Amino acid sequence: MTKFDFNYRLKELGLTLRDFSDISNVSYSTINNWGFEKDDGKKIAIPVWVEPFLDNYEKAKKYDYLKKEIFDVMKEIEK
Repeated sequence: MTKFDFNYRLKELGLTLRDFSDISNVSYSTINNWGFEKDDGKKIAIPVWVEPFLDNYEKAKKYDYLKKEIFDVMKEIEK
């Protein structure tokens, strides 16, 4: 995953770097450094766990939305 891909994915999910820092428990400065070059010329890689983490976050958001909708419909039916 590139820094561009990472930032694009966060935007798709409606997350800021600060939001991602909070939910992933990774310091903001660490996340902000991903994708940049160190003094020795090597890039600071985005960890491999980030992409599946974002995939699962997206699934969880969809699940929470569906669950809420179903419970709202059930409440209406019970009335």
